[in-house]
Order: sequence, then C-alpha cells, then structure tokens
Amino acid sequence: MTGHDALLCRGCAGRLYAVCTTDAGGGRKSRGAAVGEWEVDHEMPVLCPLSGLLPLTGTAAAVHDLPGAREVLGPPV
Repeated sequence: MTGHDALLCRGCAGRLYAVCTTDAGGGRKSRGAAVGEWEVDHEMPVLCPLSGLLPLTGTAAAVHDLPGAREVLGPPV
C-alpha cells in the first residue's frame, strides 16, 4: 500500500486496505504510469452502507483512478 495516504470509506469512515499487483514485466503503461490490478476493501468486517460496492477491484495506474473510487474512497487521513 505504498504511494498514497491511508484510505477511508465514505460510507462508514472505516479504514480500507489497498493491494496492487503488476506482472513481472512491470505492468502495462497508461499515461506513462504502470497499470496494476487493484483490490480495495475494509480492513475489518463492518456494517457499511457501501458494502455492495466493495471490494473495489479493477485495473488502474493509481487507486483513485479505479472505477467507483470517488463513491467509495473518502478524503485521506
């Protein structure tokens, strides 16, 4: 979870984890940045109104570029 601040859920203000993987070749390139496969979810199981949107998964250069990130990711700590 390097390269960004701690993540908070907009629905419950709980902490989220973010995992990004790239292939051994460094991943594809998008706008000059390596693109990885992301998974974002609550660190601990919680009752959250946004649970239907999590885990947030997809391919993006940064966690905030994921589809649905604006709806789920709160402001950094």
